[in-house]
Amino acid sequence: MAEDVISLESRRKRSRRPRKRWRVTPRFFLILLGLLCLWIAIGFANRYLHIVLLQGKIVRVEREIAATTSRNEATRRQIQDMQSDVYIEKIAREKLGLIKPGETVYIPVRSAAPDDPQDVKKRPGSNQQTAGSGY
Repeated sequence: MAEDVISLESRRKRSRRPRKRWRVTPRFFLILLGLLCLWIAIGFANRYLHIVLLQGKIVRVEREIAATTSRNEATRRQIQDMQSDVYIEKIAREKLGLIKPGETVYIPVRSAAPDDPQDVKKRPGSNQQTAGSGY
C-alpha cells in the first residue's frame, strides 16, 4: 500500500514539465486574414442586396410617377373640355333636356320590344299596327 501512495516530491517533479505556450504562427495569421476577408465579403454582399432592392423600389416609384403624371394630364384636358361652351351645350341638351329659344323638340317613340305588354290598344283606322310602331 505504501507503493500506491505517491509522494508530494514526485508530483512536483511531474508537474514541472514545461507548459505548452500558444505560439503565433503564420497559419494563425492566415486564418485571421481569411475570417476578416469573409466578414468583408458578407458585408459587401449584404450592401449589394440592399442596393438591388432599392433600385427595384426606385423603378416602381418612377412608374407610379409616370402613371400619375399621365392621369393628371388627362384630367386637365378633361377639365378644359368641360369648360368649353360646346360641351356645356351638349350636356344641357342631353342630360338636362334644355332647348334654345325657337327650337322644336322631337321625341322619338321606340318600337315595341318583345318584352312589352301585349294588351296595347290599337289605333282606330290603322292597319293592325300597335301604338308606337309607326316608323
